[in-house]
Amino acid sequence: MDIVRSVVGKLWMTIIALFALVLTLFSLMIVQSFDSFYFQRQTKNLQNVAEGLSQTLSAYTDKTTALSVAASFSAVHRTGLIMVDEKGKPIGASEGNDFSFIPVEQLLEAPELKLGEALQGKHHTPERIIFSHNPSDRNGAVQLLAVAVPIELSKDKQGALVMYQAIEDFDDTVKEVRKLIFVVGVIGFISTTVFAFFLSSRITFPLRQMKETAHRIAEGDFHAEIPIRTNDEIGELAASFNSMASHLNKLVDALSKEKEQLASVLRSMVDGVIMIDEQGKIAVTNPPAEHFLRDWTYEHPDEPIPLFPFYQMVVQTGQEVTDEIPAQGRIWSLVMIPLTDREQIRGAVAVVREVTRERKLDKMRNDFVANVSHELRTPLSMLQGYSEAIVDDIAATPEEHKELAQIIYDESVRMTKLVNELLNLARMEAGHVEVSLEKVEVSPYLERIQRKFVNLAREQKIHLLLEINTSVTSIWIDPDKMEQVLTNLIDNAIRHTPENGNVTLRARGDRTLLLEVNDTGSGIPQEDLPFVFERFYKADKARTRGKAGGTGLGLAIAKNIVEAHGGTIGVQSKLGEGTTFTIALPDKQKQK
Repeated sequence: MDIVRSVVGKLWMTIIALFALVLTLFSLMIVQSFDSFYFQRQTKNLQNVAEGLSQTLSAYTDKTTALSVAASFSAVHRTGLIMVDEKGKPIGASEGNDFSFIPVEQLLEAPELKLGEALQGKHHTPERIIFSHNPSDRNGAVQLLAVAVPIELSKDKQGALVMYQAIEDFDDTVKEVRKLIFVVGVIGFISTTVFAFFLSSRITFPLRQMKETAHRIAEGDFHAEIPIRTNDEIGELAASFNSMASHLNKLVDALSKEKEQLASVLRSMVDGVIMIDEQGKIAVTNPPAEHFLRDWTYEHPDEPIPLFPFYQMVVQTGQEVTDEIPAQGRIWSLVMIPLTDREQIRGAVAVVREVTRERKLDKMRNDFVANVSHELRTPLSMLQGYSEAIVDDIAATPEEHKELAQIIYDESVRMTKLVNELLNLARMEAGHVEVSLEKVEVSPYLERIQRKFVNLAREQKIHLLLEINTSVTSIWIDPDKMEQVLTNLIDNAIRHTPENGNVTLRARGDRTLLLEVNDTGSGIPQEDLPFVFERFYKADKARTRGKAGGTGLGLAIAKNIVEAHGGTIGVQSKLGEGTTFTIALPDKQKQK
C-alpha cells in the first residue's frame, strides 16, 4: 500500500508539517526577540556612554588629555570614538583594530548619524549603519551602531562626539540560536516521526481489524466481530460495528427464513408461479411452472415461451392480463400482474394453473345436459303426441286407444327409469354407494342370472352360455347390485349380437374372481373404447330407438358398483368380432 495515501503517511506528514510550522514561527519569533533585545540594550548602553563621555569631556580644559582617557575607556567597551569640531572636521579619534577598515569620512557623512544636528546641540539615539568589511573580505559587510552627541569644546565653540560599536555579539548569538534550533529541529523531526508512526499504528491497527472484519462480513461471515475492548472513540466505533454486524446477521437470518418460507410456499403451491425480471428473463419458478415450461418446450421446441407477448402487454398497459394457453394436450389458465417499484414496472409475476380437468368437467356437464335433454325430449314428444291423439279422438276404435295408451305408458316407464338411473348415478359419483355384502356361492348365483335371460336369448336366436372355471367357490358381494351389473352387461351383449351369435357368461381365476361377459356381436370402435363407461355413451351414434335403445347410463352405473366392491371393470373389443367385459372382484371378507 502506498505510504503517502495511507493513514500512517497522512498522519506523519500532518505532524511533520505542524512541527515544521511551529518550529519556523518559533525561530522567527526568537530571532526577532533576540534582535530587539540586544539592539535595544546595546543602543541604551551606547547612548549612556556617549552622553556620559560628552559631559565628562566637556568639563576638561585639555581636550587632548581627556580624549586619551576616553580612548582608554572606549577600548575597554570595544567602542570607537571620534571628536569633531564645529565644522564637522575630526580633531581626534580613538580606533581599535576592529575598526581600522572603516574610513572616518564615510562614517561622518552617513545620514543615519545625523552629525549636523548634533553640532547644533541636538541629542539623538544610536542608529544602525552598515559598512563594508576589511579589505581581505570585501564581499562581506558589518553592522555598526553609531551615535553623535553634542560636546562643548569651549565657551563659544560647539563640537560633537561620535561613538560607534560593532553588532557582532548579536550576530554570534543569533548563529548559536540557529544552530540550537537546527539541532532541536532534527531531534524533533526524529521524535515526531517515531511518535507519528507509533500513534498511527495504535490507530490503524484497529482500523485494519475493522477492514478485515468488514471483508469477512462481505464474504458472508456475519458472525465476525472486532476484538477491541477500549473505552476511547475507536472502542465505541468497534462496539457500534459489532452491533451493526449483529443486527445485520439477524436481518440476514430473518431474510433467509423468509426466503425459505417463500420457497416452501412456492413449492407447495398447486399453481405455477413464474417471475419475469426487467430484462424479460425468467428469474423465479416453482415445480408446476417448470412442468408447464418443459411441456411447452417439448411440444414447441422452436417457438419462444408464450408468456413473453403477455409480458409485453403488461409492461405497456400496466394492467393485469388473463388468458388460456394450450400445451401438450392440456389447458393452462394464465394470470399475469406487473411488479412495480416506485411506480415503475420492474417485471411481472405470472400464475399458471392447469384447468384441463375443469374444462373437461365443463364439457361433461354440457354434454350431460345435452344428453339428458335429448333422452327426455324423445319420450316427452311421444307422450305429448299420443296424448293429443287421444284428446282429439284420432283413435277411432278401442284397440287403437289401448295401443296409444300402451305407448304412453311405456314412454313414462322409460322416463322413470332414466330419472332413477340419473339419481342413482349422481349418488354413486358423490360416494354414496351402499353395498350390503353377503357370502354368495358363485355357481348357483351365476346359474340364476343365466336363467333370467334364457327366454330373451332364445327369442333373439342367440346362444347364451355359462362357463365356470374357477377355484373360487364363494365370494362376499352385494348380490342385488352385482346382479344389476351383470344384467346390464348381458342385456347389452344380447342387443348387439346378431342371430346365431354367442353370449357367454364366464367365471375364472384362482385367487381373484374374474367375471366375463363375452359376445360375438358388432364390437366397439377402438376410438370409442376409452369412453364406454362415461354417462350417455352409446355405440349407436344415431341414437335410434328400438333394439339398440337405452339410456346410456348402464355402464357408468356398473363401473361405480364394481368400484364400490373394491374391484375393477374393463373392456376389450374388436370391430365386427365382438366385445368382452371383465370384472375383477376381490374377496372382501378375506381382506378384513
